[in-house]
Amino acid sequence: MDLEGNLSIFEPAVVFQMLNIAQVTGELMLDEGRNSARVFFDRGDVTYAEISHRPVRLGEWLVSRGVITQRQLDRVLVRDRRNRRIGALLIEDGVLDEAGLREALEEQVKEVIYEVVRWRKGWFRFHTGRRPRTGEIAINIPLDHLMLEGLKRLDEESSG
Repeated sequence: MDLEGNLSIFEPAVVFQMLNIAQVTGELMLDEGRNSARVFFDRGDVTYAEISHRPVRLGEWLVSRGVITQRQLDRVLVRDRRNRRIGALLIEDGVLDEAGLREALEEQVKEVIYEVVRWRKGWFRFHTGRRPRTGEIAINIPLDHLMLEGLKRLDEESSG
């Protein structure tokens, strides 16, 4: 572990910005008690993120947006997955293309970041050099866009 701290002292937005400025590559793990998240960075930009209590899973999200049908999702879910990701199975079935999967994953990563920015207690740990598991589609989202939107949402919540 290369860096760790308390989220009540260093809020998530500050930690994200610090990692971005340092242009680091690695895994940031955050835990606020009821929920935990992992965010991967490549030279300071977010490439992947996941949260333990995700409100909507990828398949459900794709159905809710009309990208795929419930029937298409159900067909893939009953197959023997052998630890393969749902996105890879949807591409293999021709239900989704890589661009569509990348867009969906980017939206989900953004939602993870927007959720984590709200946390005011817990801890964080950063491990240099760690990368997402093989098979995860890495995206590349400039952190400044994520922080602006996350902080805007936080401000709207507190004033609304």
